[in-house]
Amino acid sequence: MRMDSRNKLHPLLMLLLVITALLMPFTLASGAAGSPEAYPGLAALAQQRVNTLINDYGVTSVQYAVISRGNIVLSGNAGVYSRTEDRPITADTMYGIGSTSKAFTTASVMLLVDRGLIDLDAPVTTYIPEFTLADPRYTEITVRMLLNHSSGLMGSTFPSGALFNDGDTVLHDRFIDTIADQRLKAAPGEFSVYCNDGFTLAELLVERVSGMSFTDFIKANITDPLGMNHTATPQSEFDRSSLARTYADVAGGSEVIDSLGVIGSGGIYSTAEDLCKFAGMFMDEPGYVPARGMLSSQSRNAMTAEEYEKGIWPEPGPSIFNYGLGWDSVHTYPFANYGIQAIAKGGDTQYYHATLLILPAYDLAAALVSSGGTSTYNLITASELLQHVLRSEGVLTAARPEVPGDAPVAVPMPPTFMAYSGLYGSATVLNSVDIFADGRLTIATLGDDTKPPETLVYVGDGVFASADGIKRMNFVTESNGHTYIRRVAEQEVPGLGPLALTDHFVQKLAPVGIDEATLNAWYARDGVSYYPVSEKFSSQGYAQPDAPVTVGLSKEQPGYVGTLQIIDANRAVSPIQIPGMNGRDLIDLTFHVQDGVEYVKAVGVLYMSEKSFAVLATDQAATYTIGPDGHGLWYRIVDAGNDKTIIVNMPEQASFAVYAEGKCIDFSWITGHREAQLPAEGLIMFVGAPGTVFEVSFGTVTDVQ
Repeated sequence: MRMDSRNKLHPLLMLLLVITALLMPFTLASGAAGSPEAYPGLAALAQQRVNTLINDYGVTSVQYAVISRGNIVLSGNAGVYSRTEDRPITADTMYGIGSTSKAFTTASVMLLVDRGLIDLDAPVTTYIPEFTLADPRYTEITVRMLLNHSSGLMGSTFPSGALFNDGDTVLHDRFIDTIADQRLKAAPGEFSVYCNDGFTLAELLVERVSGMSFTDFIKANITDPLGMNHTATPQSEFDRSSLARTYADVAGGSEVIDSLGVIGSGGIYSTAEDLCKFAGMFMDEPGYVPARGMLSSQSRNAMTAEEYEKGIWPEPGPSIFNYGLGWDSVHTYPFANYGIQAIAKGGDTQYYHATLLILPAYDLAAALVSSGGTSTYNLITASELLQHVLRSEGVLTAARPEVPGDAPVAVPMPPTFMAYSGLYGSATVLNSVDIFADGRLTIATLGDDTKPPETLVYVGDGVFASADGIKRMNFVTESNGHTYIRRVAEQEVPGLGPLALTDHFVQKLAPVGIDEATLNAWYARDGVSYYPVSEKFSSQGYAQPDAPVTVGLSKEQPGYVGTLQIIDANRAVSPIQIPGMNGRDLIDLTFHVQDGVEYVKAVGVLYMSEKSFAVLATDQAATYTIGPDGHGLWYRIVDAGNDKTIIVNMPEQASFAVYAEGKCIDFSWITGHREAQLPAEGLIMFVGAPGTVFEVSFGTVTDVQ
């Protein structure tokens, strides 16, 4: 994580794998509504869209299904199971569904609401009395706020939560203690901003109230009753070979199992057909018989209500984000344009992507799960498939939404708008916004000289438009006193379909004045990288290029490190309060020195300064032992030559990783290697439980071969 204006804060975002594959076709004919024969052309449309996903959008494999009136009317897939096994993806191949798991968590809570065991508007502490935060307002957080993203929690606290080939529950088991020292980024209920931590708490809530593990609860109350025989969690007993294979870009692309310890937030595995069965729980008249009556109409209605309107939110516009309880959207574009309610939930892990799209009034749903790509691409594809079904049934006769594409017509701008010029930011980017007397608005990304400023022109009624007509922006000051740029963006995604988003894009910020001594303390860290020492030996973070936190002071705004405001010599905090997606996953940085080593803590993970790394002695055998604190050991590799090989004798429950030019080139936990070629210059990490011993010796590449 580089803490500058280009920082990508969330380490579980996209690492795209691109591979060409063949579609497994599914043939349809003509027939009655609700049967496969009713939708001529649907399979061909699916085939075209899925081919585009694979050929143009980084998808390795994909599986899709459509259910109508209780019948699976389309089921297909593209790609192959594995790079090394000549076997196809089938309808039973399972994928991680990422945050689509949140719909399962919400359904679990609502099942307990229906049984009178949970009150949505009761404080979370009613059910989890040991839940505390450093901010005393935590007692105001209700169950509803966990599910509609308005709790005010910081976002995503995932220490040792994203693992390879390891279903450990360490994050789940320690979560309450891990977040206990956190503040709130907003008052509970003030606005909804996407928050994984709320659903991890909701998972714990289900366990406390039901007396069952979350995995056992959803099996007994959702997946078994619905006949979802290919849905599981990392805690389930199932054949791991049924998971679609994913690959980490380490040592030629090692095969890995993507395991998330935050099951309620993003850790469930499923199939497209199983997700379609699950969709029946939320339909007005489910044709899929097992789903009938599972949730009360009151609970279904509560889940699909406009929860986003309970707090600060942009003035409505076409969008794929407007939260219900557990849903990304309860009025999903483009169906809202037709007056049809569509509810949707997407999910993305580092390696898997999923979308579930439901039209409750029409007993209709589509699901796509994939390896590679994004959930947004899957959503666009699902939308196209369901529009085709509605048109085939004669339900949908309105024209397909036209996205803007005309050059804007500039008009004279009132000079008062120039006062909106200034510093703006989101969770990840710091911007300079300038408004000129001739009606031009420019947005420049601070710290990135390679990216030209974006320019919009004034078109009247307080609106500025981009040259291609795709984006329209206006300034809004909300009840919390903050000024935002509201953005409406509509575009055609080539080969897939239209996409629209309405959001508060960035928040106006104030320059930060700090004294010279404080500034000097931060200048001493400028450009310094801090590497994780508290992550488990199986953590996905060790294989990622953004594993370290690298401090980068803003040259234009020296009171900022990334988008964080410097508070004192050892603290920087995020000032961002943006509803929706652009204010998600905030972090604060807190530095301290122990035994002469500087550390920084961020969202539950402890990082160590590279300034304290010793040089690995490559001219003699040595033994390295993990201390009682369990912290990983990092060393510099200096002048190792081009043929030096390290040989490591260590327990199975431990790992080492080698890095060159900021990239992990060997991670023993996933490659299985006990020896690795060392770069001439780089880093090496040893990690295991307290007391773990690593016996290290050296040879040449020829010796090892």
